[in-house]
Amino acid sequence: MWTAIAIGFVVLSLFLAVSWWQLYQARTTDAFYYRVTRILPLPVAQVDGSYVQYGDYLLNYKKAETYLNTAEKANEAQYAGGAGGQSIYDYHKAQAMSDAVTDTYAQKLADDYDITITDKQIDDAFVLTRKLSNGTQISQEVVDRSNEQFFGLTPADSRYLMKKSLLRNAVSYQVDDSAKRAATDIENILKKDPATSFDAIVEQQNKRAADSVQVATTGWVKKTSPDGGITEAASKLEKGQISGPIKPAKGDGYYFIRLLDVNTQDEINYQFIKVSLKEFKQQIDSLKQSGKITYYITVPEVQSQAQTN
Repeated sequence: MWTAIAIGFVVLSLFLAVSWWQLYQARTTDAFYYRVTRILPLPVAQVDGSYVQYGDYLLNYKKAETYLNTAEKANEAQYAGGAGGQSIYDYHKAQAMSDAVTDTYAQKLADDYDITITDKQIDDAFVLTRKLSNGTQISQEVVDRSNEQFFGLTPADSRYLMKKSLLRNAVSYQVDDSAKRAATDIENILKKDPATSFDAIVEQQNKRAADSVQVATTGWVKKTSPDGGITEAASKLEKGQISGPIKPAKGDGYYFIRLLDVNTQDEINYQFIKVSLKEFKQQIDSLKQSGKITYYITVPEVQSQAQTN
């Protein structure tokens, strides 16, 4: 019996030693070790005291790598020698690490603010992604097959990534007090006088904080344009009517819209104000600059470039 235990201990020790070398020295992205890291909570980095899971980094990278190798039928040699002599695979490794760090910090803040994402929120988000520009919807089964074929994602992987995305968006709204104040100010102005010029509002807001608010006109767009709900909201308005603040699915800010015109081709033209969210990204940048992000593996030199995108 003791011989069997000793052999088992040696085998386990060898496996752990090889796994450590593969993950932390060779920095493998092999499918086997991806599965290992989805089961074992091994760290690949640390951000503000929270461990970044190796499995999250590999999941992010696997998605990009599979797309390159299937949809674009690429290979390492074909894509080598990009900017600065780096391959596109190096860029995606850097971006995968950046996203894993960002999502880990978002989870830390979500815990602090008691923010959670429900299954219904994930289901609703998938409904939006299945909506085509002509207003029809493809089935979830078709989406799942496409994700698996082109990105190597199982349905569980896709839901996990969607949850991460929704959590990051929710945290971005929660922490950005400046954007909240600007959105509230604009809402109050438009409540008092709905005919107030959007350009005048933006000029006033940007005197307080330069380039914090933008205004634009869409031109003619289909009512069913899949942009996270902004155009859909505009399509429900009467000419000259306004709506907002709107928090679209893409989670990039607060929107106020005014419908300008409608034509007979099922198209609309509307103007919008966008209050951008900046605080969360600024916090990430501050953590980088203050040395509060530690990496346990070496990622390509394009890391800094990818992480500032």
